[in-house]
Amino acid sequence: MLTISLPQEIENRLKGEASRQGMNASDYATKLLEAALVKPAVDQATIDLLDQWDREEATDDLQELAKRQQEVEEFKEAMNRNRLEMEGPQSRKIYP
Repeated sequence: MLTISLPQEIENRLKGEASRQGMNASDYATKLLEAALVKPAVDQATIDLLDQWDREEATDDLQELAKRQQEVEEFKEAMNRNRLEMEGPQSRKIYP
């Protein structure tokens, strides 16, 4: 949460315009800031690479799919076991 101190005149204008828009001042200020701030750049090169890897690894071989699923289950069990060993019996499981 961020608190911003505004000059009274700007605060009044913000509240007035928010009211005209049917919004509260906080929500309206958030909307204005979202519109004014630069959006994070999409890393298209990484997205394209991940898509390429997905295509390269695609299979409909049931044996291979079962092997991959087993590997995922083993990974999740190992992660949960590590969390338990590191944080004790009250630790939250990463993969329930």
